Amino acid sequence: MFSNRRTRFALIVLASQLLLIALAFVMLIEMILIATNGLVQFVEANPVILAIEIILTVLITLFGIYVFVIQLKRLGEKRNSDEGNRREKHQ
Repeated sequence: MFSNRRTRFALIVLASQLLLIALAFVMLIEMILIATNGLVQFVEANPVILAIEIILTVLITLFGIYVFVIQLKRLGEKRNSDEGNRREKHQ
């Protein structure tokens, strides 16, 4: 179903945008808590849960870097439509 290269790339970009929105939402909540209470303090007493949270944070960060690199590579790619657009401008 998602074998098309463009479809896969679009889904990856959408996933990265959802993660960016989630990060922005968490930051908004933290800033509101800082504004109302003066600080935000996180405590995780369970070392297993803390390790899982750290691992997931690293995976999300790596995913973000991966999407960024893919997008940079795609910016440099020439598309078939680029040649047609160039010809139209010169006529």
